[in-house]
Amino acid sequence: MKMFLCGGGCGAQTEAVIKVFNAVIDHEKPLLYIPLAMDEKEHTYDDCYEWVKGELAAVEVPSIDMVRSYEELAAKKLSDYGAIFIGGGNTFELLKGIKDSGTFGKMEEYIRNDGVVFGGSAGAIIFGKDIMTAIAMDPNDCNLQDTAGFNVLDDCSIFAHYTNEWSPEAHERFTEFMEKYSSENEAIYALPEEDTIFIDGDHVQVIGDRPYYFFENGNREEKMAELRNELKDNEWPLEYIDHDRWIARGIVFDEQGNFYFVRAERDDLFGKATMIETPGGGVEKGENLNMAIRRELSEELGVEVDVICKLGVVSDYYNVIHRHNLSNYFLCKVKSFGDKHLTEDEINDFHLSTLKMTFEEAVAEYEKRKETPIGRLVANRELPVLKRAKEIIDALKRCS
Repeated sequence: MKMFLCGGGCGAQTEAVIKVFNAVIDHEKPLLYIPLAMDEKEHTYDDCYEWVKGELAAVEVPSIDMVRSYEELAAKKLSDYGAIFIGGGNTFELLKGIKDSGTFGKMEEYIRNDGVVFGGSAGAIIFGKDIMTAIAMDPNDCNLQDTAGFNVLDDCSIFAHYTNEWSPEAHERFTEFMEKYSSENEAIYALPEEDTIFIDGDHVQVIGDRPYYFFENGNREEKMAELRNELKDNEWPLEYIDHDRWIARGIVFDEQGNFYFVRAERDDLFGKATMIETPGGGVEKGENLNMAIRRELSEELGVEVDVICKLGVVSDYYNVIHRHNLSNYFLCKVKSFGDKHLTEDEINDFHLSTLKMTFEEAVAEYEKRKETPIGRLVANRELPVLKRAKEIIDALKRCS
């Protein structure tokens, strides 16, 4: 199951997540667009179709098919499509149409069979536990009684467009509504338009560039959305990829604003290069990510840390060794230093050493190391994460 549940943004707001969407779909099959939540008095389906073609211009599919009625949707064989894109509008009208047409079960089966779905606003809310979170914005004029959604978020529901250009009065009203709702019902993900919940099997990640909020038992908690970058290896030709590697990496900083990296000297299949890299490595059998990042930082830097937050995931490739990397980055603050525990390979083959640098020095070092192919791959992967980390650190300082 791969689901993209967006807070309702478009254009530049969703540019990054559309790249991720494009990376996971079947490019040999068409995409199915469902605009049926939209009131045609506001925007005709022809207008919607032109809009979605612009939104998905970077998505590599042979064609985009659009349905104009729930009857037409019910007649579709969903497995013929590499992905389904469901637009916004009235959430109650959308779910009623899906249920009354008999499409609800077909969509559940599509999701179970590794289907890919992108839902925006109403198209996202229907995948929560219940769509009554939408009553604060959408009228239930169709008198929908069965408001249960697809429930793909472990009994949590979704609220869209939260914190986006509402008046202070409206924002306060929505906040009070979700506090009351979550105290009496299930928890809620309240998403701004810039953020998207990405469900990849059992893994759930909120990606975007603005904070989102989680309402549970009447309480509101601000959370930081994560990066999700999809990168290709343009340095070596792609022959085949035969394995994935889950990796835990840390952006490590101290109270004085210094950052800690590792320097490696390598001469192998990637060529001869001096590199700067974040400390980290592969997640071992039986470990979760939190265990892996603490072990790796202890081994490579000899440091004990407080894990502040997860920064995000970068998916990239090393074509020369046929590997797909999934690097999970964490922002980590130094508590204390002790002994390192480097492997023989790290000592003898890579001559691993610690780099202590300011943010500006680190950025300059990454740029300098772009002189080699592997240096370019690593810089492209890590510089955006380092810059996001600096933004969060600066924000934490302002709040302290």
